[in-house]
Amino acid sequence: MRTILYTGKGGVGKTTLSASTALACARRGHRTLAISTDVAHNLADVLDVTLGNDPVPVAGQDNLWAAELDTSQELERYWGNIRARLTAVLRDKGMPDGIAGELAVLPGLDEIIALLRIREISEAGEYDTLVIDSAPTGAAMRLLSAPDLARWYTRNIAGLSRGLMRFAAPALRKATSLPITEQAVQSQLEHIVDEINDLRAILTDGEHTSVRLVLNPETMAVRETQRAFTYASLFGLSVDALFVNRLYPDTLEDTFFERWKVDQRRLTEDVKEMFAPLPVFEVPLMPSEVLGVEALVQLAEGLFGELDPHERLSSEDTLWFYAEGEQQIMALRISGVSSQNIELEKHGDELMVRLGNNQRRLVLPAYLAAMQPTSASIQEDTLRIYFSR
Repeated sequence: MRTILYTGKGGVGKTTLSASTALACARRGHRTLAISTDVAHNLADVLDVTLGNDPVPVAGQDNLWAAELDTSQELERYWGNIRARLTAVLRDKGMPDGIAGELAVLPGLDEIIALLRIREISEAGEYDTLVIDSAPTGAAMRLLSAPDLARWYTRNIAGLSRGLMRFAAPALRKATSLPITEQAVQSQLEHIVDEINDLRAILTDGEHTSVRLVLNPETMAVRETQRAFTYASLFGLSVDALFVNRLYPDTLEDTFFERWKVDQRRLTEDVKEMFAPLPVFEVPLMPSEVLGVEALVQLAEGLFGELDPHERLSSEDTLWFYAEGEQQIMALRISGVSSQNIELEKHGDELMVRLGNNQRRLVLPAYLAAMQPTSASIQEDTLRIYFSR
């Protein structure tokens, strides 16, 4: 199954492009599922259908299904029993119900679980193409980095669960008759971690998973997209295309928009230069709001033409390893980041990379874990981290 994930700032049009891409794939004969992971769901409105947590066929469209993911429902399915028991314990200790319920969910667990549906869908083998309308860029990048927490949970959750159980066990016996032990919590976490490891293999397989970045031709949107590209690359994900959406057409002759048109063209050319050799699709502002199948098909035909959007649109590597003399080098493709802002911190086989105000925890392969990072530099949009013994 090919997984295509659209992301970008809120309001740039990623839902429209996701739905349009899904329709284009379905019409080329690919069994296609479009799902939304954004809390502010709009997929149902764009497709003009009623959607829920489970996929339903889109009326009148062969090979097309759609769903809007309910994160709370997914969390309940994976963690509901444990959450109920921990909430009872915390409530018995005097915490208000709302706070107890929140504290019963480990940090980041809801975000991780939201992604596990991708693994389930892939494993089921019912679809050829999965198109994901993702949350706005910041939230999406946190979601996409979630699989990297798997090894952290494996290493650290035992101590956390032991401390939690020491605190909870006496009160638990009074608060509920339901059995709960450290082993129960640990077993459930280990099950989730196993699924996360499978999910990570899917997300970082560039042949089968692509991230497509959507932006409007505005300065702030371009900067946000640079950051999204950088951290998608750091997360080991393959960005295969960018979509500059809502470009004013040349036929628009109103003098009020002349400066807008000039600025949009300049920014679009900047985007092409920044992200070369990735393809940049120019999406014109349509005469009216793009709602319903007919309008989405019209958009897709003008955008993709004879191109099959199911296929990988670019095969640029985002992470690779090589040697120069005695030095081993880990290289990452990035954009829009100054080399003056790189900080490295290594603990065992984990490397913390800080770029400005953002950071990324990398798990090193065994041969690099035995070395020390000595320096880092950015050359031609590539971050190179140097290791020596």
